[in-house]
Amino acid sequence: MNHRHRPFLQLAMKALIMLLLVGLLPAVHTAAPAQAEPVVGNQIRPLLINGQYVLFPGKLAPYIQAGKLMVPVRAFAGALGAQLTYDAATKSTTVSLLGESVGKLRAGQATAVTKDGSAIALGVSPQLLEGVLFAPMNPILTGLKKVKWENMSNLLGRNVLIVQGRGDTVLPQAKSWQSVTPFGDVPGEKHNPFYPTLLTQSADGKGFRLTLSVLNASGSVIPKGASSLEFVAVNSQGQAVVRQLPGPSQATPKAGALSFTINVPTAPDYVIFNSRIK
Repeated sequence: MNHRHRPFLQLAMKALIMLLLVGLLPAVHTAAPAQAEPVVGNQIRPLLINGQYVLFPGKLAPYIQAGKLMVPVRAFAGALGAQLTYDAATKSTTVSLLGESVGKLRAGQATAVTKDGSAIALGVSPQLLEGVLFAPMNPILTGLKKVKWENMSNLLGRNVLIVQGRGDTVLPQAKSWQSVTPFGDVPGEKHNPFYPTLLTQSADGKGFRLTLSVLNASGSVIPKGASSLEFVAVNSQGQAVVRQLPGPSQATPKAGALSFTINVPTAPDYVIFNSRIK
């Protein structure tokens, strides 16, 4: 390089730096804006309430603590069709269903109280995680009295937790959806062939994107185009969005893994998932 040009180049560089500093030239940004990572909810023991899978997305997903299934109290109450009340004075929550109740549920307190004042040993204290109160499911259902539950395994040896009313009692959970869903009366092996494993939730700028991972638990190959799906996403206000989708366009082998994605306008407390073989 000609040494005579160096002073001119140095002067030009200084001028460019000054222009950038005072904002007269636009700076170029090449990095994409940061986005929140999707939150994945492991459906370790999906609930089957009134014959319909009930799933909890993202940070609301149940977990195991000291052998107990911990459920998100508000979302779980909504999924049952129960009422939830909060007592600010005692910082405790009460779940009421069909004339029974379990109250004084509070983080760090290992006992609760039924409607008649009897104490219930919860076994594990409720926990507050990211603003969500979790409590062990079994003692809550025991205190509600009109609910029964049992663990079952499907054809893949995966756990399913069946929750239903005792005797002739029907839990109110599904009543508002029965008029819009064609899935409730599908019998036997054609009902719910897809077993849910993961429910991922992420904000997409216009609402929320839900991606559900499932396994074919029907025990046989599902032909292409032979299945259909339904999602009912219910938010904290009890408002529901119904999405019905066709099943896979390709044949699904036994135990084959799939995923389905839907978009909803608000974050759901829980998602009802049904599938069927036509």
